[in-house]
Amino acid sequence: MQPLLRDGLADRMPVAQYREWLATLPKATQDALHGAWGDPERSAMVVREGGTPYFVIPRLLLGNVAVLPQPPRSERWDAREKTLYHSNTAMPSHHYLAVYLWARQQWRADALVHYGTHGTQEWLPGKERGLSVYDPPMLALGDLPVAYPYIADNIGEAIQAKRRGRAVTITHQTPAFAPGGLHDALTRIHDLLHQWLTQDEGAVKERIFIDLVDAARRERLLADMGWSETRARESMREFVDALHAQLHELAETAQPQGLHTLGRAPEELHRLGTVLLMLGREFWQAAARHAGVAEDDLDEALVGPWARLPDTAPYRLLKRHVVLGESAEGLPAALRSAITRARKAYDDLGAQGETPALIAFLDGRHLPTSYGGDPIRNPDAYPTGRNLYGFDPSRVPTRQAWEAGKQSAEQLLAEHLRLHGRQPSKLTFSLWSVETMRHQGQLEAQALWLMGVEPVWDKGGRVTDVRLLPREALGRPRVDVVLSVTGLYRDHFPNTLKQLARAVWLASRAAEDDNPIATNARAIAERLRARGAPGPAAERAGATRIFSSESGRYGTGLDDAALDTGSWKGKADGDRKLAAVYLSRMQFAYGPDEQHWGESGIAGAKDVNLYAEHLRGTQGAVLSRSSNLYGMLTTDDPFQYLGGISLAVRHLDGKAPALYISNLRGQGAGRVEGASQFLAKELATRQFHPGYISGLMREGYAGTLQVLDATNNFWGWTATAREIVRDDQWQEMAEVYVRDKHQLGLRAWFERHNPHALAQTMERMLEAARQGYWQTDAATINELTQRWRDLARRHDIRSDNAAFAAMVGARAQPGAGFGMSAPVHAAPRATVAPVQTAMATAMAPEPEAREEPQPPKQPPLSGLLLQPVEAWQPPSDTRNAPWLLLLITALALVGAWRQHQRFASLIQHQPNKETAT
Repeated sequence: MQPLLRDGLADRMPVAQYREWLATLPKATQDALHGAWGDPERSAMVVREGGTPYFVIPRLLLGNVAVLPQPPRSERWDAREKTLYHSNTAMPSHHYLAVYLWARQQWRADALVHYGTHGTQEWLPGKERGLSVYDPPMLALGDLPVAYPYIADNIGEAIQAKRRGRAVTITHQTPAFAPGGLHDALTRIHDLLHQWLTQDEGAVKERIFIDLVDAARRERLLADMGWSETRARESMREFVDALHAQLHELAETAQPQGLHTLGRAPEELHRLGTVLLMLGREFWQAAARHAGVAEDDLDEALVGPWARLPDTAPYRLLKRHVVLGESAEGLPAALRSAITRARKAYDDLGAQGETPALIAFLDGRHLPTSYGGDPIRNPDAYPTGRNLYGFDPSRVPTRQAWEAGKQSAEQLLAEHLRLHGRQPSKLTFSLWSVETMRHQGQLEAQALWLMGVEPVWDKGGRVTDVRLLPREALGRPRVDVVLSVTGLYRDHFPNTLKQLARAVWLASRAAEDDNPIATNARAIAERLRARGAPGPAAERAGATRIFSSESGRYGTGLDDAALDTGSWKGKADGDRKLAAVYLSRMQFAYGPDEQHWGESGIAGAKDVNLYAEHLRGTQGAVLSRSSNLYGMLTTDDPFQYLGGISLAVRHLDGKAPALYISNLRGQGAGRVEGASQFLAKELATRQFHPGYISGLMREGYAGTLQVLDATNNFWGWTATAREIVRDDQWQEMAEVYVRDKHQLGLRAWFERHNPHALAQTMERMLEAARQGYWQTDAATINELTQRWRDLARRHDIRSDNAAFAAMVGARAQPGAGFGMSAPVHAAPRATVAPVQTAMATAMAPEPEAREEPQPPKQPPLSGLLLQPVEAWQPPSDTRNAPWLLLLITALALVGAWRQHQRFASLIQHQPNKETAT
């Protein structure tokens, strides 16, 4: 902290000034803060000068603008074991509140801009809605007006920022998109496939097929598709057709292109690429037909090398008539109509309203409103620069979502039957507010239809009741459905919870011989009565199927716990500890009696985890994905919620359930896919794709964090639902990012922008191997270890994982918490002996590691450092306020700093979020 003060990158605020403010709060609030953190002077962010304690407030001053990283919610000295496993408080720290107090009192700010989706202030504990000025979120803000530039495709959390963060949201664009295209290896496979299709029968065709299967195996396509080499050779034509469809899907998948910069339009290539995807396949084929492409080849319009998108017929047509302004009069009617839509879409993607909207807010003027979404699924969400509003929760599900949801539910049953040979009798759904606001209740419709219950709407389209469908109308047995809902869903859709709880009650009382809902309800009620629960409470518990986190709390706890791999020894120990975290956090019930909503345990049997009781026997779990931006690895929430269900069921039953993704990204009912296949396609079109990686490289430091986040989230899936993750995918991570398979210059890029991110990415890989989750060869282990050591030596990088540090011969980060008391080694396993032996050899301490310098008095700051910069000079065309543009420039410089502080030693960022998308 002293270097920050010395260089003018931090301010001091007397602790006495904070205590004066603290004394004005109600005694209960003061007691809660003192009970959680003790006296303010104990804060690790306090320095003493001349015997006087001061809070250190990191900030960068640019004229009348102060740019601050959002402070950590906890203290660096707060033991990680307590934080992750035993915390019963989530009150913000004294320093957290002091930073906001500094902005109000010492800096005398006129307004506050929360920048970056999302922060922590709106997720502080307290009431779900109608917060008082003494609830923690409002304590931080005081009376400051708050603007919150927010990504347009995250309506659910934007509502949270408005409701609990008192913010005016200002939409900004998602990253631009483009069809993913094929990288070199996939292009060669696609060409080989077409050679096979056109080749006459004989030895040459047989040789082509052998090469095709071998190439598909090397590029993991066989595993991604769920095919074996034997099956491919036995069913050649079926395999070729399936491979052809897979390649087309990969090539046409919407691929995010880097990140969005507030107020700046995407470059022309990506802007037109987004428009292409908005117009869809009908336009692609019409444009190709207009260019003279044969009918049999129309489906190949966008299937080709990723870097040659500008050479395709649909792209060229768009550029001529949208960018260059050629008249569309000579085009067929369908193409003329498409060009009209394309021109509006291209203009809406200009981001021209974002900066003026922020200026309008600061000027106290009204902002127009809009609904959100990504531009492909909901073009009406653009242009951006508007104040988001949410979907009417009383309409869930809409009539349209109900019809589509019934189709999706039948697809789910058919897919499970195909894979497992029988219909499922129990499924668990993960419901998210952000997803429901996109698909308007399609996943809820699936759950209702599976239970054999339908909504009742009034004339205005609002759901007022549900009614039981006769068994004969269903034509199949009912399916028992457990609903795991996020904290944000609990807050935003209480009326939907009421109808879902009533649906469960009705289905549980249907007297049918093959009704698993009724059977399970009776069985659980009987077990609870045997353990001392009163009859009515046991019956109510038996008919409960909805569970969430505690009221006023958000998240499963797995986001941090899964990353703390020094806190367990091997898979069994990891399962046990992580499942305990998840089940304890998500056990709060919402059953048929609203008076008992949000309770855990059962009267007379308080030690019972009712959520665990109902999860037992789950055969499949379902999560929806409806955004073209947010996938399985974009945030940690998918592995927290869907992976958490898998983890818990494996812990309870000894076998993980099948995991499904209800893919609702397109129009109509969508389709149901296995989570492993969905994840594999995401890896192929993003993390392993040179086009996607090139987009991240253009973002510099922020792009390195995207790589690290995706790797951490891939590990989260490995820790919670390892059944859907493969060794060869971890190997490809190493090949792409460490060995630079695509020769993109990644080593130099990481070195230039953020070597810590590469070190932490490799640490995650080595930890996956150390704990026995990834089986790889000795050469890979040795290379990862030596590369990590090299970076650590040259950039003063340290790990906060004592077990890992001991194995690589490094020092652990000073002040680290849980898991730091002693090295933890994975239990030896005969099947992985070669890898473990290689790790022991590769990680032997090097001679120079024995003589280490004394640790500094203050822990080193990893990541992006605040440094003085020359004042930015605005261009001559200053249509907007120069000081605001200066603010945006500063935010671009330091915004990433507060995005990823999980491993930073100065600031331990532990958001208590419910769900990002």
